[in-house]
Amino acid sequence: MQIFYRRQTMLQKLQTRVTRARSIILAFYRKYERFFPIIFFLGGFLYDSLTLTRIDRLWDNLILLGYIFLAGLLILLIGLIQTGQVRRRRLLQYAKWYPNILQFLLGGLFSAYVIFYFKSAAINRSLIFVALLFSLLVLNEFLHHKLQNIVFLCTVYFFAVFAFLTFFIPVVSHQMSQAMFYSSGAIAFVATALIVTGIYRHIFRQYPKRMLNTTSPILAIFGIMIYLYATNWIPPVPLALKAGGIYHHVHKQGKSYHLKFYRRHRYQFWVRSDKNFQYMPGDTVFCFASVFAPFEMQATIYHRWQLYDPKKDEYITTDYLHYRISGGRKGGYRGYTYKRHIQPGHWRVDVETATGQVLGRIGFTLQQGSGNRGQELTLQR
Repeated sequence: MQIFYRRQTMLQKLQTRVTRARSIILAFYRKYERFFPIIFFLGGFLYDSLTLTRIDRLWDNLILLGYIFLAGLLILLIGLIQTGQVRRRRLLQYAKWYPNILQFLLGGLFSAYVIFYFKSAAINRSLIFVALLFSLLVLNEFLHHKLQNIVFLCTVYFFAVFAFLTFFIPVVSHQMSQAMFYSSGAIAFVATALIVTGIYRHIFRQYPKRMLNTTSPILAIFGIMIYLYATNWIPPVPLALKAGGIYHHVHKQGKSYHLKFYRRHRYQFWVRSDKNFQYMPGDTVFCFASVFAPFEMQATIYHRWQLYDPKKDEYITTDYLHYRISGGRKGGYRGYTYKRHIQPGHWRVDVETATGQVLGRIGFTLQQGSGNRGQELTLQR
């Protein structure tokens, strides 16, 4: 009997502690409830930043593809419920949870897009596009009431599918071209149009003009994306510039590239290239770049050498050199171009794709050397 009473007493104490802990947790949650969306948002974004390391990882892309598929089904289901086409009790019973699940899926997609597109962004315009993606990610966390608007949902869904296919199709096809981008948009439009038609097919039969009103925001986003792509606002995913710089000499030895540069003062430990190039007669200026590309992807990389013209207040292209790369290396495929008999001034080298998208911009100033270049160093890549 004593053993029985002891066990009962222990169970009562345990229940009391659990109840007390639950009360403390609930009180804490109610007190700081307004901060939890921000905490979860930042935590989720940080987690994605640490785990989404490569744009060509099959498992990550399959997860994103699953998110897109589930998001499309949820939008279709929400639309069918709103138009009274769903009568199954089980589906209606959980209707209030569908926007929450959809919000989670869209948040996961836009979080991944921000990370992947940011890694490929190089110039101010493409960084602005990444900022727009980040804005959508943030707005998704705080526009829960908008997740009942079918036109809004379909427009966001079209953009999400378009942004995904822009890098997913080149990853699986091992090719990158303008046709791939336009195909991504066409597939995204067809997928979204199927959802819209599935929801409003009866209404469109009676009122055909409603179809244009419903799809016009989607067509507008399609047109904007084409314009942004043509004007180099969209980062060139899935390619990304991993490293780049100007050097006095570059040569390959074994599996490594040896990059020679000069450091004027020993304390300048941060100087790892010839950004201020001290030019002497007979010197050759090398531009080294390491470009990441997905596994088995073949691409041509261009170096556009440009010299600043103070009279015209613009950069003038002097050379347009290229080399082929093969994807798969984590640190990027390494290559270089070079120039001889180069004149002093402010220079920059745009690292571009075959379609003219800028992967990165390497600027440097070339001055006539006085003979004392400083400490000669070699960097291995």
